[in-house]
Amino acid sequence: MENRDLEVVCCFCGEGSTYDKAIEITIECDKETKELQAVYAHAKCLNKVLHKSVPRGFDLE
Repeated sequence: MENRDLEVVCCFCGEGSTYDKAIEITIECDKETKELQAVYAHAKCLNKVLHKSVPRGFDLE
């Protein structure tokens, strides 16, 4: 199985998706240790929760 086939869960709606279709959101939990956590989202869900004033550097359709 390749990474693109892995099942992930959208952190906003709780529905499943595949890794290759999901947006990966990386959260820096601790600036000193650089600890990171990744969560996944459907593009439409992320677009729905981002405030309209937040610039989007990519297409979220």
